Amino acid sequence: MYLKDYPVEIPFDQYRIVIRKEKWVSLEVERRYNKDTGDSRVQRKVIGQVVPLFPGKMYPNENYFSLVVPNHVPEDIRDAFLRRCERKRELAELKKDPERMMRQVEAGIRFLKEEGRKIKMEQGKATVNSETASGSKEKFWFITDAHELEYVMKVFGDLYNLMEVYASKNPNETLDGYKAAMFNRILEELKLTMPEHRILQGLELIAAPGEDGKGMTYSDALMLLTWYKNCLRGT
Repeated sequence: MYLKDYPVEIPFDQYRIVIRKEKWVSLEVERRYNKDTGDSRVQRKVIGQVVPLFPGKMYPNENYFSLVVPNHVPEDIRDAFLRRCERKRELAELKKDPERMMRQVEAGIRFLKEEGRKIKMEQGKATVNSETASGSKEKFWFITDAHELEYVMKVFGDLYNLMEVYASKNPNETLDGYKAAMFNRILEELKLTMPEHRILQGLELIAAPGEDGKGMTYSDALMLLTWYKNCLRGT
């Protein structure tokens, strides 16, 4: 993963910096000398990717921030990028264990339902009644705080990645009613959070299976969530 929004100067060190195939910038981190053979073994780590139109600059990666210290990348940009790197590693691990990912999505929804509403109640903000996909009446909160919206987006990201795993393994299998209702909870929250987003409002929810057991497949649901994801990119 590279920080494409903030290219940096390629560090000048003719002994430790190597550019491979005019694309990858590597930094020597260790050199071991073998007395018996007289050879040296060098360990290098990639710290960046050369910017095609500006050979003297590169897009830094996570290694850059631990190996090139100090550097001139602003602290807020650096910290946001490192959080994304950490999040990407976390998701890669979660994808190896769909059940763990499912539990994480469930935990996120419980947080939104219980802790988030408790905070709103203490602040005296209004609630709105809405009918959920399961047909029951529930109270939803209009999220106005940027941190709260960020958390909802994080849960949606977990949901999307979970659906990718299910769709890759069982694309034609029908979602069960529990998963459909749980996933719709996040989609409904997003719709209520952004009532002015017309395209988002026009998107349907995940259809629960009928009495005959037929309903939306995992591949169908992933396609629907991709529409949501594309809409949310512009927010």
